[in-house]
Amino acid sequence: MNIKVKFCPCNFEDELETTKEKLRVREDLEVIEERCLLYCGQCLMEPFAIVNGKNVVTDHPDKLYEKIDQCVTELKLGVVYQ
Repeated sequence: MNIKVKFCPCNFEDELETTKEKLRVREDLEVIEERCLLYCGQCLMEPFAIVNGKNVVTDHPDKLYEKIDQCVTELKLGVVYQ
């Protein structure tokens, strides 16, 4: 299963670089930087990523990797988001 993790390059650019690097080395993920993810304004307010279409948000950049990892685990287990 190839899971796509999309980031807006304007979203906490420096703070999320470590998170992006940790995700890039994982073989089960494809990390994509896309200029507009259609979550206008969110990039300036809170760290987030789109994981297979699901908006994963945290209140601090350091927490985003854990939330993405949890979401990936749930996707692999077949958890369906509504």
